[in-house]
Amino acid sequence: MRNSISIVSLLLSTFLYAQNLSDTTDQMIDKMCLDLKKNETLSDSLKIESINQKFILPYLAQFPDSEHEDKFNHIYFRLQKRCQHFKEFLQRTDPIKNDSWIRLDTRPNITISESEINNFKNNNQFYYLEYDGGEKIIVKTDKNFWIETFVDGTNSKLHYKWIGKNKFELEFIESNNTIRKNFSKKGDRYIYQIINKEDNFYWILVESPNEIVKFKLFVKN
Repeated sequence: MRNSISIVSLLLSTFLYAQNLSDTTDQMIDKMCLDLKKNETLSDSLKIESINQKFILPYLAQFPDSEHEDKFNHIYFRLQKRCQHFKEFLQRTDPIKNDSWIRLDTRPNITISESEINNFKNNNQFYYLEYDGGEKIIVKTDKNFWIETFVDGTNSKLHYKWIGKNKFELEFIESNNTIRKNFSKKGDRYIYQIINKEDNFYWILVESPNEIVKFKLFVKN
């Protein structure tokens, strides 16, 4: 989820203000996604230039220059979350850079044992590597919360709840991390499944309507 210089240069906002600015921005983002789909025969640069001219620049023009970076970051990361066409663009231009994250064509077999799940639940410190560069993210859990700490000292807080034998749900509460606070909003929920255990890590499955990904969640010693 890196905000690369090449994308910033292409992407460098909305309709009338609504009482809920977040919902209004998401509506704009959904229209941006439709525009990307409509222009799918164009080159990547022309597709991005289209949403830049139609949506992003008009949106940013509503705000002081000092707010442009924050507003742009919000659009950039929410577009990743809500738009498969933009995800595919990023996958072509900014692919996964480490073997801790793997995109799958089909759902894998779940082979985790009950004792391995119990060991997972008895651990409260983990870490994983960010998919765009391998930075280590520390995870601390208890019965209610999942807290992530990033290399720059920022944090994210999510509700943590088991909803099946090998399945748990995280519900976003808040974050002061630039990527996470723009990618998610309060109440967004994510479902994770434990696939299996290898050595000192678990393979974790994450699914969206158009994508299946697994990643390594390491036990922190």
